Amino acid sequence: MDNLLCAGEKAGLFVGHTEAIVTGSLAGHNSIRLSLGMPLLELPRSLASGDLIACANEEIKQEEGLKKRYTFAGSDYFKRMQKLGLYTTDTKVLKDKIERLKLLKIYEDKMI
Repeated sequence: MDNLLCAGEKAGLFVGHTEAIVTGSLAGHNSIRLSLGMPLLELPRSLASGDLIACANEEIKQEEGLKKRYTFAGSDYFKRMQKLGLYTTDTKVLKDKIERLKLLKIYEDKMI
């Protein structure tokens, strides 16, 4: 369905409140974009949040992938974040990266 946007901890393979916030914020933002006929925002894989969503969308197509849970807090996805260099607690590094991607304060933009 083109107009169905999923979010939250129970929306798929995600586990945790941070994952629910990330997917909920994106789904809410994209619901406005969809209603205005704008292209949907897709978070890039160069951000952990974008990679988490893309990775889960790929994994859900495989039987083994359906048995896993994806979280920023540990397990397989946390190892993936570290391996890809997506994990950092340095807020300046994160802010600079998000600024370069032109996504800083993206959810604060008034669309309607």
